Amino acid sequence: MASLARPTMSMALVPVSGERPAYALRVLLVWLVLAVILIAVNWSSIAKVRFGDPDDALRLLQVRDLLAGQSWFDVHQYRVMAPQGVPMHWSRLVDIPLAGMILILRPLLGTANAEFVTVVMVPLLTLLCALMLVGRLAAKLFDSETVGVACLVTGIASPLLFQMTPLRIDHHGWQIVLALAALNGLCAQDPRKGGLAIGASLAALLAISIEGLPLTAVFLGACVLRDLRDPQRRFAWFTAAATPLALAGAAIYLGTRGTYDLATHCDAISPVHLGIFAWIAAGAWALRLAGPRPIAVQLGMLALIGAGAAAIMLGGAPQCKGGAFVALDPLVRRMWYAGVSEGLPFWRSPIAYAATTVCVPMIGLLAALDHARRAPTRERMWLWLDYAVVLAGSWAIGLLVARATASACGFAALPTAALVLRWIRGLRTEIRPARRVGGYLAIVLALMPSLPVVAWGRIHPASSNRIGVAMKFSQCRYDIAANALNRLPATDIFAPLDIGPDLLVRTPHRVIATGHHRASAGMHDVIAAFIGTPQEALPIIRAHHATLIALCPDIAEPGIYARRAPQGLMAQLMEGKAPAWAKQVELAPGSHMKFWRVQ
Repeated sequence: MASLARPTMSMALVPVSGERPAYALRVLLVWLVLAVILIAVNWSSIAKVRFGDPDDALRLLQVRDLLAGQSWFDVHQYRVMAPQGVPMHWSRLVDIPLAGMILILRPLLGTANAEFVTVVMVPLLTLLCALMLVGRLAAKLFDSETVGVACLVTGIASPLLFQMTPLRIDHHGWQIVLALAALNGLCAQDPRKGGLAIGASLAALLAISIEGLPLTAVFLGACVLRDLRDPQRRFAWFTAAATPLALAGAAIYLGTRGTYDLATHCDAISPVHLGIFAWIAAGAWALRLAGPRPIAVQLGMLALIGAGAAAIMLGGAPQCKGGAFVALDPLVRRMWYAGVSEGLPFWRSPIAYAATTVCVPMIGLLAALDHARRAPTRERMWLWLDYAVVLAGSWAIGLLVARATASACGFAALPTAALVLRWIRGLRTEIRPARRVGGYLAIVLALMPSLPVVAWGRIHPASSNRIGVAMKFSQCRYDIAANALNRLPATDIFAPLDIGPDLLVRTPHRVIATGHHRASAGMHDVIAAFIGTPQEALPIIRAHHATLIALCPDIAEPGIYARRAPQGLMAQLMEGKAPAWAKQVELAPGSHMKFWRVQ
C-alpha cells in the first residue's frame, strides 16, 4: 500500500524572518487591543447582557440545560412547543467551551457571574484563535511585521469581527476558526500533516453547521488540483484530506449525536453524509493506489467519485435536493426565512455590507494573485495560486450567503496585509506629499471599502436605511421584564419569534416558537395568529394553552406582521386596540414591553 509520502516537488515554506517563534506575542498584543475596544464599544449591551442575536440567548439556554442534567446526546428545547419540545440541529461541540468555562468559574464566582464572564470571554477567545491562525500563516509566509498587520486587517473585517464580539456565543465564530485551520493545513509542507488539518477541521466545521459543505468542496477541489499538477504525488493531498474528513466526521457524529437520532436530516450531518465522505475517501485511495495514470483516466475516476457522491445523496436523501430548509412551512418560508438577512445574497444586503462582502475578499484575491506573480520560486507561486483558489471559492459562497463572507474575509486578511505593508514601505520613501497622502488614502479604502458608502449615509441621512448605516437599538429591557415575569407561575407565553429566546433564558416560562426552522409548526402558528384577525388568532393561542401575550414593539418583527396584515391581531395590538379576549396589563413598567392576559 502506498504511503502518504512527502511530495516530490518541495512545498517548503521558509519564513523570511528568523522571528517566527515570536509571532504569538505580536498576535496577543493585537488581540488585547481589539478585546479592550470590543468590550468598551459594547459595554452597554454587555452590562445588560443584551444579546445581539436570538441564537446567542438560545445557545446559553442549551448549555444551561446540559449542565442541569439534560443528556449530552439530547439537544431538544423542551420549553419551545411544550411538552414535546423542538429537536434542535445544533452541535454540542460549540457547547464545550461555554460549559467548560462555566464549570471552572462557578465555584469561584457563582453561577450568574460565571455565565457573565463566559459569554463575554468565549467570543474573545474565539477571536484569539482566529488571530493566532492568521498570525501563524503570516509568520510562515512572510515576516514578523506582517504578523501584526495581518491581525489588524483581520480585526477590521466587520463580518468576521461581528461573529466574535462579546455575547456572540453562537457557532459562527468557531466556523471561521475551523476554516482558518483548514487554510493552515493547505499551506503545510507535508501532505500528511496538512491533509490531516484540512480533513479534521472540515469535519468539525460540518458537525457545527452543514453550511460548510460548499467550502469543504472548495478545499477538496484545491487538493485535487494540487495533485493533478504533479502525477508523482499520486493524489497524496486528496487522500490525506479525504481520509480524516470521513474518519473524524464519523467520530464526531458518534461522539456528539450517538445513536440518539439516526434519521436523515437535510440541515445537519446525518449518516447519509457520512456515507458520502466514506465514498470520497475510498475513491481518493483508489486514485492513489492506481498510481500515475493518463490525465483522462484521472479525470474519469474523479468524475466517477463525484457521480457516486451525488447518487448516494439523491438515493439516500432525495428530499434534501431542495436544500437544508426544504421542510419549511410555506408561510414560514415567506414571512420569516425569506427575510433572514444573514442568509441573503449580497445584492439584497444593505449597500455598506454589500460593499464589504464584494470588495474585501476581492482585494485579498487580487493580492494573492499578485503574490503568486512575484513569487521567488515556482513552489511558492503554486502555493499562492492554491490559496487564491480557496479564497475565490469562499468569496463566491459569501456572495450568495451573507454570513459566509466572514470566512472569506479571514482568508483575505493575510494577502491583503502583505500587499498593504509593501505599499506602506514604498510610501515611506516617497518624497512628494501629495502622492504620499494619496497612497495612504488608497490603503484606507482597500482596508475599509465601505467607508465612502458609510460617509455618504452620514451626509444624507434619508438614504441611511438602504445604505445600512442607521443603527437602531431596541428600548426593550428584557432584564426588567424578567423580574416581573419571574414572580408569576410558569406558563406558556405567546410572543414573536425573535424575543422568545430572551424570555426563555431569563425566565422559567415557555414559548410557542423561536426563529429556528425545526420549530416550523410552532412558527407557523405564531405567524398565522399575529397576521390573522383576532377571531382567527384566538383558537390558535388557546390551542397552545398560552395565558400571556408578550410584545417588544420596536423590533422589526412586529412591524412586518402589521404591514402584512393591517387588520390583523399584531396591527391592532400595536395600535393599542386589544380584542375583547385580551386584557392589557402593566406587568413590567420601565421594560418598554407590552403584555396582555388571555381571558
